Amino acid sequence: MTPQGTNPLKEEIVRYYSETGQDYGAWSRNFHMHFGFFRLGHNPFALEPMLAEMSRQVLARLGIASAQSARVLDMGCGLGATTRQAAGENPGWALEGLTIVPWQLEHARELTNGLPCEGRVTFTQGDFTDSPFGQDCFDGLYAIESACHDAGYEKLGFLKEASRIIKSGGRLVVADGFQKGTHQMNPLLRWAFEKVCANWALQSFAEIHSFVRCLKQQGFEIERIEDISFRIAPSVAHIPRVTIGFLFSELATSGLRLGRARWGHILACVLAPFVGVARSRFGYFLITARKR
Repeated sequence: MTPQGTNPLKEEIVRYYSETGQDYGAWSRNFHMHFGFFRLGHNPFALEPMLAEMSRQVLARLGIASAQSARVLDMGCGLGATTRQAAGENPGWALEGLTIVPWQLEHARELTNGLPCEGRVTFTQGDFTDSPFGQDCFDGLYAIESACHDAGYEKLGFLKEASRIIKSGGRLVVADGFQKGTHQMNPLLRWAFEKVCANWALQSFAEIHSFVRCLKQQGFEIERIEDISFRIAPSVAHIPRVTIGFLFSELATSGLRLGRARWGHILACVLAPFVGVARSRFGYFLITARKR
């Protein structure tokens, strides 16, 4: 997304990622900015392979052959880790990454410079609810933990734009945390949930039923809805280790002078697993939908 006018939500997203962006290096040396996908054969103590596997699982659900000539968009690419991985593992694809954050755009390009896939990767600053791309121009779209930054429970702006820019028959794959209903939470869970949203620059997570209903209204057919909450649990378990290591590193280098956004990011990371264990209220889903 790119900031337009004085939209406070978009301004907060830009501010948050500009101030905390470099901190994601403590989570992933390749700057994956999402949770991981655990499958049999993985070492649960090795975080980076699980992060790469999440990207691989999402990309596989696009249903596009590796050598096929295709144009694929990462809707909320962050620092471009999945975009680069997709280009490296799928030689026929032309990859584009879209981000609202100028800092991310600059560093995504820097991280891609000189790589073998560089010629097939493009990064653009833009709003995933009002992108600079033409109609029906992408063969596939994906969003890993980025659609949540749109407003509302159904994420209408994100889905409406996805429907506009994807070709008929193309797939949209979304990996994200979702609410299961919007009924009242107990006070402690509500407090933790609101702290997570506020400190991750979210108005709210999507509500799974509202999101799926909106997908259908925007011309998508649902192919798969997968609750992969237990698949991400081994990567979530790394949060305490990563957080403690990060704090010790910052203590040594800056005396823990982190600023509000960075402290808030740490708080949200600590609280997120406690929110996630409320399984009747929250889940992590992989959703695959095809444009009619």
